[in-house]
Amino acid sequence: MNGQKPIFINEAELEWEGWDDPDIAAKSPIRWKLLITGERGPSSGLVTGIAEIPPGASLLLHHHEPEETYYVISGKGHMQIDDCEAELSPGSAVYIPPNAKHTVRCIGTEPLVFIFTFARDSFDQIIYNFDA
Repeated sequence: MNGQKPIFINEAELEWEGWDDPDIAAKSPIRWKLLITGERGPSSGLVTGIAEIPPGASLLLHHHEPEETYYVISGKGHMQIDDCEAELSPGSAVYIPPNAKHTVRCIGTEPLVFIFTFARDSFDQIIYNFDA
């Protein structure tokens, strides 16, 4: 073992988080919970969280330096990554290349819920650059 200890997190015990900027929060009412991240424990090189987008709402068009993945748990969505588009449903997995402009919109009647991951030590290292 490398000296790091396991981390066990129960998502139900965490509070939802959202954008600090009220203008972004008003335009993009997405919320998330950080599950595995350097902010929660001694993990390194991996950030994992769960996000929820309400029906009719979108995660604003943005990009960030690290690549990212999504795995859809529930709901339906429409995703655009640069010039590629796809419909999302439970079981959909998405790879978002570094600096790719992307957005996702909940198109169903229930929230779109997905797991996201970044190859970084902590969520604080992710700088969101909004393009809209």
